[in-house]
Amino acid sequence: MKYLYRLYLVIIVLPILVVVTILASVTTAAGSVLGGGRIFSYYPGWIWSRVTLYLLLCPVSVSGKEYVKPGTSYVVTPNHTSAIDIYLLYGYFDRPFKWVMKGALRKIPVVGWACEKAGFIFVNLAKPMEVVYYAESAIKDRYSIIIFPEGTRSEDGRVGRLKKGAFRIAGDTGAPILPVYIYGAYDVLPKHGFWPRPGRLELKFFPELRPDDFRDEDGKVDVSSMLRVVDGILRAEETIGGKQS
Repeated sequence: MKYLYRLYLVIIVLPILVVVTILASVTTAAGSVLGGGRIFSYYPGWIWSRVTLYLLLCPVSVSGKEYVKPGTSYVVTPNHTSAIDIYLLYGYFDRPFKWVMKGALRKIPVVGWACEKAGFIFVNLAKPMEVVYYAESAIKDRYSIIIFPEGTRSEDGRVGRLKKGAFRIAGDTGAPILPVYIYGAYDVLPKHGFWPRPGRLELKFFPELRPDDFRDEDGKVDVSSMLRVVDGILRAEETIGGKQS
């Protein structure tokens, strides 16, 4: 069965995804350059992501969508165990957003170019405050921000140490944090895996955390407290779900 699935990936899935990826990238870049960023930075990628997961034979379920309020811009903070997380969030968050991405991803042929034209935010380690500036600008334009607070994919499927960047953005902008837990992606494609496997995926949303609820006696947002709450949520889900994240 394993080798039959791999044959299916090579003969059917790969050629289709090459074509779909190029079409989605060109459409995203062209539409964004022509002034349709709110539509074209999102919907081509939305279709690309859903087609990819469908072809990989990965059914998706979503829970907690009632916590995602219409018209609210969020700083979305999911766990990160797999490249599959990208497709799951792009395809099922269901609203325009800007990714916060590693700077190296800009070099991916066609895709990196499309991400740049779509206004996604690349992390420049030499100028870390640029991320905050661009994120604040995106939130003012009514986009949400998706940033993996671990900074990189987990080596073993477990939640790693969270960094403060996402929480500082929330504190500076007043945008609520939206915790998200992803189940199943590590089983489909772990960090150092090459061949994906079919498997069920789940995207689970949690109630928002508002920065105003974390202000200290001096009126400043306690970023560390927000981080600890999200860390507790993600680790509690990890305990419930084991290593399938």
